[in-house]
Amino acid sequence: MDALRLDDKPVLLECSVGGGKSLLCGSIARKLESVGKRVLCLVSSSELVRSNSEAFKLLGGNPSVFCASLDDKSCDQLVIFATPQSLISAIKAKHPIADIIFSLIIVDESHQINPNNDHSTYMRILRHYKQEYKAMRVLGMTGTAFRGSTSIVGTHAFFKTQVGNISTQYLIEQNFLVPPVFGYTKTEGFDFSKCKAQNTGEFKGKDLQAVIDSKKRLTYDILQEVQEVMADRDVCIIFCSTRAHCFEALAALPENQCRIILGDTPSDERNESLNLARASKIKYLISVNCLLVGINVTNLDGLVWLRPTSSLLLYIQGIGRGLRLHAGKKDCLVLDYSGNIDRFQDFDNPIINEAIQPKPEEEQDYVIKCYTCNTFNSIHARRCRGMPDDKRCDYYFEFKACPSCSVQNDIVARQCRSCEAELIDPNAKLTLNTERFTVDVLRAEYWINVPGYGNQVLNARYITNDKPVFESYVITQRSKNIFYAKFIKHHTEKPSDWYPHIMNKEKMKEMIHQNPLKTPNQLIVQPDEYGRLKLISKIFYSE
Repeated sequence: MDALRLDDKPVLLECSVGGGKSLLCGSIARKLESVGKRVLCLVSSSELVRSNSEAFKLLGGNPSVFCASLDDKSCDQLVIFATPQSLISAIKAKHPIADIIFSLIIVDESHQINPNNDHSTYMRILRHYKQEYKAMRVLGMTGTAFRGSTSIVGTHAFFKTQVGNISTQYLIEQNFLVPPVFGYTKTEGFDFSKCKAQNTGEFKGKDLQAVIDSKKRLTYDILQEVQEVMADRDVCIIFCSTRAHCFEALAALPENQCRIILGDTPSDERNESLNLARASKIKYLISVNCLLVGINVTNLDGLVWLRPTSSLLLYIQGIGRGLRLHAGKKDCLVLDYSGNIDRFQDFDNPIINEAIQPKPEEEQDYVIKCYTCNTFNSIHARRCRGMPDDKRCDYYFEFKACPSCSVQNDIVARQCRSCEAELIDPNAKLTLNTERFTVDVLRAEYWINVPGYGNQVLNARYITNDKPVFESYVITQRSKNIFYAKFIKHHTEKPSDWYPHIMNKEKMKEMIHQNPLKTPNQLIVQPDEYGRLKLISKIFYSE
């Protein structure tokens, strides 16, 4: 509360799912109510209005509820819980609530505020009341303090100051939440890599459906695996790509164990389905994007992603649905069949940092050594996955330097993670040129490592006049001839001398260090979907 007295600038309280946002909101509102101040609590859905107002009553408060779908539009009490949709309609209709002077407006799920759009519902509401009472404060509350990958707190952001942070990691460590567990999927997932995100950040439904239709049996095969994995678990949400995909998923599961919840599902039917899940009378809830926020099914211990999203916020919120405590619940299993973990691998987020740790089946792909913390990374990594001192390593294999402060940022970042300077125009339409081209090699680095699965791996990193290019060979009895033909024959003076020793790790190290390898003069490369350079072939002038 002291932080709220500093000035009239908006402040943010970050509180993860399960951190008690309803009680925190109620406690703050109750304190102001006790001194005769009026408080408006903006909550995004009728279900949250109901639960938050009930929490306020448990604290001894007496709130008003202003929500059309709850058939209640009262505003006579000092503290009012309202949905933004009902409130903006009332302001337009010049309802008495429009004339109330509030000392504080609390916005739940405040990452939804878009300060760059003056015509958005939240901005119209805040602007209306700010004009009426200059000293009004705005307190935002959210468990995901970013839009896209950009923080909503900072000099150039809507919220200028953060007054607290009850993080997911903290709540897990203190046993207030269960941890997410990212499972290994044997069945191949959907390849949505060619689907392009719209300006909104999401994908077109018809593009997603085209991918689904191109793999007729894949949804069925995936959900057979899901049923096996979920056999000993309680309740699972399946996030599908489209409405049609929801019904396809329904057809692949036992009918008496499933319910679909869509945007136009009547509220009584929606509540019935959620209550059946809470009572463990059904096992699967199927949806597109209706169950990402605002639901509380504590026995939920499985999440299946059959849809891609370019929003880290939605992904983290979706996973958060399964982290609440429940008797006998140890963790929440996350199965991703849509490439979201790869899509978000470069963001510094506790849940993502956990998700990108390699599983035993994937260790052979982790062969690129970080020069800062010595952690091995996938050949596709743009940022090191290492966690020295419990913080994400800052080493980038590929980066974009900020023109203002020179801090390294991910190659797809739109805003500098340090000074918030704009790195690219977020409205610009970027096109990826996938034509092959030639780059000059400035120098090369070679090293051998032996990951946990035992086979030696030779790695090459070529520093070019463009982006770095990686090459890697897992050396086994079956692959040694390929390694000889593609690498040793071109990089050594007397390749036949080294052929008998390919499986000898010490000899291969000797080949690198005591007999300097020949470095290619040029590389023919091709950009992938992320703009990284894929090696096509090498050019040695001596050849």
